[in-house]
Amino acid sequence: MKQFFLISCLLWSAFVSADELDLKLNVIKELYELTPKDCDNIRFKDATDDEVYLGELLFESKTLSGNDDIACINCHLDEFNITDGLPLAIGVDGVGKGMERMDNGMGAIVARNAISLIGVGNNAFSQFFWDGKVGRGNDGIIYSQLGSDLSHQFSNALAVASIMPILERDELIGSNSTFSNNEISKSVGEKLYVDRFNAVSNVIIEKFKDNNEDTQEIIELAAKLGISEMDLITIGNLLGSFVANEFKCSESLFDKYLKENATLSDSQKRGAITFYGQGRCASCHSGNFFSDNSFHSIGVYQGKFGPHSRHRDIGRAGVTFRREDLYRFRTPTLINIKGTPPYGHNGSFATLEEVVIQHFNPIYTFSEMEITDKFLDAGPTLDSRDPILGAIRIEQESELQDLINFLETL
Repeated sequence: MKQFFLISCLLWSAFVSADELDLKLNVIKELYELTPKDCDNIRFKDATDDEVYLGELLFESKTLSGNDDIACINCHLDEFNITDGLPLAIGVDGVGKGMERMDNGMGAIVARNAISLIGVGNNAFSQFFWDGKVGRGNDGIIYSQLGSDLSHQFSNALAVASIMPILERDELIGSNSTFSNNEISKSVGEKLYVDRFNAVSNVIIEKFKDNNEDTQEIIELAAKLGISEMDLITIGNLLGSFVANEFKCSESLFDKYLKENATLSDSQKRGAITFYGQGRCASCHSGNFFSDNSFHSIGVYQGKFGPHSRHRDIGRAGVTFRREDLYRFRTPTLINIKGTPPYGHNGSFATLEEVVIQHFNPIYTFSEMEITDKFLDAGPTLDSRDPILGAIRIEQESELQDLINFLETL
């Protein structure tokens, strides 16, 4: 509150010279102790080239899926800034990439937007997935649906997060039918958590004993590294080493500005002042990676799909089972935010402008809807909105555009 009061006193005029903008930004840099992000502060920093490459082979391997038809890379592609470019991911039985997977109409809908993997290997990240179902507490304990005992057999929380899609039916396992050869799905049955983990791990160990086109190079490199079997703990550690080393963040324009190696336009500077001032963005999008690693609700429309009952997505409450966590989701990083549309946990915002407006005026989204059951059921979602959003003051279109111009520098 002290920071906001000081900034508010300083930033009283919207019409200022370039020198005054720099003066205000210098005060902000001091108050918020802004520094360029450290992209080399990653997990698995000491992984060898062979370990990272083996992780890459696994990232691209369809052997990890029940039907041998999908790999991690299908939802995390270079051309979409390590996402899939879709509102909701398309998992098993999907064909093609990007919109091809949706237009084909055959794949399973994964009820959440695929998060970019850029920078997630950095030690600044302590929560993974939109609902934080894998994370590391302040006490250093790794928690997940697998329980802390099993989770701590992995190298770190990123390694645990790396194998979670392998345990989901819509993402990699696939369905179980009478005529299916899907041994992973058959072994899983109705099992949950640790039992499911063990069942999947045992089948994958056997699958990697079969020397075929997809497994040969993996088997040979694993043998070179002294790995006797490809169980899920080993796979998680290798996938984590690849993700952390391959998808490191890079220096942004704002990083260069903080290092005094680049300049921002006047519009970008005004946007930065709004971000740290009257926009209150830094209240949640804090730190070098612009995330407080916590969970908030901005009242996002539920949409037609969700992983919980009645097609809802109750967010963090699906992990903690606490009422106060209803419809809360992890604060996403803003790194490379310009290149990762659509936005939101359900991909309901096509543009950066739309999701920014949602923070201070959710009525804009709901006013575009027909009076349907979904519209009439909007009350609980709107009621969940974080109180801090009520303090945002963006009153002119020019302020909104300046803010977006700043976000595009991150």
